[in-house]
Amino acid sequence: MGALTGIKILGFTHFAQAPFALQLLGDFGADIVNIERPGAGDFNRNQYRDPSVNNEGLYFLAMNRNKRSVALNLKSPEAKDIIYKLMREADAVVSNFRPGVLDKLGFGFEDAKKQNPAIVYAEAAGYGSSGPYEKLPGQDLMGQAMSGYASIVGNDGPPQTGGTFVADMYSSMLLASSICAALVNKERGGKAQKIEVNLLNSAIHLQSQELTYFLNTGRKPTRPKNYSSQAHSWAPYGIYPVKDGYICLSTVAVERVKEFGELLGIEGLEKMMPDEDVMFRDREKLFEVISAKTRLENRDDIIKKLRDNGFWCGPVYDYEEVEKDPQVAHNQIIRTIEHPVAGKVRVVGPPVYMSETPPDIRLPPPLLGQHNEEVLAELGYSSEEIAALKEKGVL
Repeated sequence: MGALTGIKILGFTHFAQAPFALQLLGDFGADIVNIERPGAGDFNRNQYRDPSVNNEGLYFLAMNRNKRSVALNLKSPEAKDIIYKLMREADAVVSNFRPGVLDKLGFGFEDAKKQNPAIVYAEAAGYGSSGPYEKLPGQDLMGQAMSGYASIVGNDGPPQTGGTFVADMYSSMLLASSICAALVNKERGGKAQKIEVNLLNSAIHLQSQELTYFLNTGRKPTRPKNYSSQAHSWAPYGIYPVKDGYICLSTVAVERVKEFGELLGIEGLEKMMPDEDVMFRDREKLFEVISAKTRLENRDDIIKKLRDNGFWCGPVYDYEEVEKDPQVAHNQIIRTIEHPVAGKVRVVGPPVYMSETPPDIRLPPPLLGQHNEEVLAELGYSSEEIAALKEKGVL
């Protein structure tokens, strides 16, 4: 039994930002009923279809477990009755439709409050529900670009994006945590409240350290030319080539530079790196000095040598190596689920450990409208009424 068992959440979600948040809440035990478009469903159902899973959309499979799907024509009068009944039973409503869309359909915050005076109503958007960008489409790449994140990623040169949908994923975590906080407030007798999370704010919040530095010094982060590292780091912190791949060095201790140099066979390194100011100023020159030695080493050998002497370092993995890592296996973060169409699908499981209320995968990602009858029956609809709704094209 999960920590959120007994919590019911009604979703109007698609793509990544809100679906990923709802999946996490579902992992924690919440009952998620997500409304999708009849005939098409979530746009992600058609993203990255692959024969290996019988042409199911792999991105949809990645973000939609532990949910039930109801395919419903929101413009039909009968749909309004169904939605209002779901709202009366729900603890929270979550949407990442464009601002104002659900209001026009009669399912906005004010409408939800009339049905459920204690409802938690959470909206995820691109930029916010008001302001000059209110009507602009929001998407992860724009969140990364307009927040400044792309300007600090990777090496010097053109701006680069993160290797995953960083703004979407981080915004999802903020959305999920905000919903949990609001649910706690509700349990304490709080009134209905609306939550808003947007990609732009989320991507900016992700860079709290870097932006705080800039906002208080006026100095913009600069990316190194020759190695990939955090914008404000000093040598030897960063990623270095070895014979058979790359290693990362998290070493920054000034007082151990001489010992570090001796391990790598660099004579007089402590004179080249006398203090943190020089280690930052000359980090690109120092990268060349250090990488000239790391290139001569095998990855496992240099990591063992550095770790045995107390220096923080590790391998730079590709996905194949991540999968084989013993700690990854021990943590059981890679899981296999059974999907009615895709068959056995390997996914990233719940990332959190809880001793008393562990999150779990209870349901595979649903087929479109798979739970129409089940959910409506729970609302009191008879099989005849459900059949009539199907006949009219409501379901």
